[in-house]
Amino acid sequence: MLKLACIKCLIKNERKPARMEEIEFFSVDDDHFRIAACTLRIQMRGEPASPKTYYDYVHRISNSIVRIKRFMQNNKSHRYVCYFMYKIIVKGTVQGVGFRPFIYRKAIEMDVVGTVRNIGYGVEIIADKEEFADIFKDAPPLAKIDDVIVEKIDDRRYNDFSIIKSKDSEGTTILPPDIFTCDNCMKELTDKKNRRYGYFFITCTDCGPRFSMIGGQPYDRPMTSMDDFKMCERCRKEYTDPLDRRFHAQTIACHDCGPRLHFHSGGLSIPGGIKEAVEMLKNGEPVAIKGIGGYHVACLTDKVPVQRLRQMLGRMHKPFAIMVKDIEMAESIVHMDEKEIEMLKSPRRPIVVLKKRSDILNDVSELDSIGVMLPYTALHQLLFRYIDEPLVMTSANMPGEPVAISREEFNKGKHFLSHDRKIINRCDDTVLKVIDGSPVFLRRSRGYVPSPIRLPIDCDGTIALGAEMNNTFCVCAGDNAFLSQHIGMTAHEKTINFFERSLEKMLHLVQIRPKKIACDLHPRYNTTRLGKRLAKIYNVGLCQVQHHRAHVFSVAAEHGLKDFTGIACDGLGYGEDGTIWGGEIFQNKIRIGHLEQQPMIGGDVATLEPKRMLFGILAGTDHSEKLKLWTSQEKMIFRKMHETGFNTMKTSSSGRVLDACAALLGICDRRTYEGRPAMLLESYCYDDIEKIMMLEPQKPVIHTQDKMKILDTTHLISYIASEMEKAKDIASFRKDAATVAHYYIADGMHAIADTGDRIVFSGGVACNRYITDLLIRKGVLINKEVPPGDGGIAFGQAYLANL
Repeated sequence: MLKLACIKCLIKNERKPARMEEIEFFSVDDDHFRIAACTLRIQMRGEPASPKTYYDYVHRISNSIVRIKRFMQNNKSHRYVCYFMYKIIVKGTVQGVGFRPFIYRKAIEMDVVGTVRNIGYGVEIIADKEEFADIFKDAPPLAKIDDVIVEKIDDRRYNDFSIIKSKDSEGTTILPPDIFTCDNCMKELTDKKNRRYGYFFITCTDCGPRFSMIGGQPYDRPMTSMDDFKMCERCRKEYTDPLDRRFHAQTIACHDCGPRLHFHSGGLSIPGGIKEAVEMLKNGEPVAIKGIGGYHVACLTDKVPVQRLRQMLGRMHKPFAIMVKDIEMAESIVHMDEKEIEMLKSPRRPIVVLKKRSDILNDVSELDSIGVMLPYTALHQLLFRYIDEPLVMTSANMPGEPVAISREEFNKGKHFLSHDRKIINRCDDTVLKVIDGSPVFLRRSRGYVPSPIRLPIDCDGTIALGAEMNNTFCVCAGDNAFLSQHIGMTAHEKTINFFERSLEKMLHLVQIRPKKIACDLHPRYNTTRLGKRLAKIYNVGLCQVQHHRAHVFSVAAEHGLKDFTGIACDGLGYGEDGTIWGGEIFQNKIRIGHLEQQPMIGGDVATLEPKRMLFGILAGTDHSEKLKLWTSQEKMIFRKMHETGFNTMKTSSSGRVLDACAALLGICDRRTYEGRPAMLLESYCYDDIEKIMMLEPQKPVIHTQDKMKILDTTHLISYIASEMEKAKDIASFRKDAATVAHYYIADGMHAIADTGDRIVFSGGVACNRYITDLLIRKGVLINKEVPPGDGGIAFGQAYLANL
């Protein structure tokens, strides 16, 4: 069928053609499939000089039609010969997830001609069928599509479909995170007939490292650390075979051409070395193991090797995570519900904090819970081929420093199982726990970074530098927020240097020029100093955001709230009045309430010695004399400091109140790692949330001062101290008192925040299972995609800086 309606119209009415007219030609052969679709774009400039010129013009069109028909008759072998096409732009996480091979296979299946390639901000498809834009519901599982744009274009002739060279272009690329080694690869790993049997770096288009090895965009092998390894012929054949699972897999490698593994110990270097590493582990020695984004240090869970590991890393009490062979092994150690199992088995493979089954592995974790992860690389799986028990698996770094990515960086290690693939972007493990059926991030890193999080407004060009502790930063492109991997304690020189290098890399990967800098209010934070310096370098504005406002606005941003009341509970944050905040209630941006301000006897030392906080809270009561928790000399010094205010500051911190309660109950008298007293107190709470409700704890006492509502925490601690004097069974009382303390703070903060608006809750205390669960039952919203602790501060800073 030949459509000549527009030509007939031109001839009949003897008027000039439109400036841009399309004439479409279709031909159907005996098998009823389309042979060709061609578009002539006709453009006349100015008025025709005469009718003759006009009819000459139409005659040329007719001759073109004849030539096209003749070409189609003489080229029956061409399935399609096209001059108009559809350009389909796909934005989202579509690079590094097997998306181009998926498009190629779909094109062959649907008899589509054209091309596919990576471009700076996604994937570009040229196809001759508009309906090809409807295939993405079957996209690879790791792909995340944010937008699809379809445009009809003029183009050259295509006779087939092909993957072509990537194009460097402006725009934000959404790069994929590191993911676990998929089940298909794991099957090949254990198949003796497979050529990759036992190969520690086995991967395909659906799995393996991504972010940790990307140096630039688009995501092609020359832009990754795999560029150091030239493909062998067999790998090249798989790489170019559209029907192969490793078609265009940038991580493709094998025994012959890929990264190599060595065991280093005592000056010796043993190729492979997995058996030797396991033997060293069985001998009770810690072994540093190079993973996707950095080194772990592994050891057995027995007391002696764990103590050796603690001395090596300077972490004498901090809980370690463990890696288990499979779910069955995990079930022998911890309790798990369906959601927790789902998170453990997810392709992102986080560490999941789970309730221990009994009083076991106390040398590994002194809490009632322990972090558990499944193997997420072939190397991990090969380790468990030779050992059938859980392994402690913790980051190889000294306190405050970033995770090591080389043997030279981790100079405390003696035994190393290392490979020779460079780690471009170091990336620590993600840690989460499940509260009320939803995952809550304690640390968002490997498996999730650099996947963006949507903001409710355009924050393009905003760079938010985050908090001092548990730091992450945030780079915004439009309404996409790219949170960095876990950075850590930026007060440490090595960590702030890692921060600056990581920020530079992220800006390069995301291709964003800063338009605004946001940072904390604290004048002495390294991130604040850096924020001021960056604002000058880029000649942009600097927005300093109060710590706890950033917390609550991080939740508001996730849930798209305009009007809300926010509760922020944590250990500390610099307040606008120069005091230390940490138990705050905001109505939108306005502070409307807080916990009672309590003295920190000795300033920052009180954060390390909870009994100082306890004395400060009880200083005006009889309990400061009755309790036997302090020596007579300590009482004298503490009282003098309290009366004079010497080296004593005020804080409304909820974390410090929980610390004081832990000291009062004899649960913890020294903080040797962040959150220790409060976390041990949490371990004493009743498991059953319903039993907490039945205890009928003290009704919150709330005062009003200068229109500010204040939760009386002296009342809480005094009440527990009074009840403890009457307690006959101190072990049972500890559980009751720990539970009451959690309920009092949750109920009191909610009572102040109950203004009629939607309530949100954030801050480090939001990682506390019991306080958070109690608030969720009252309809309070929490963070879902960013950590409620300081790892989510940058997200809230970025949002608040643009309001």
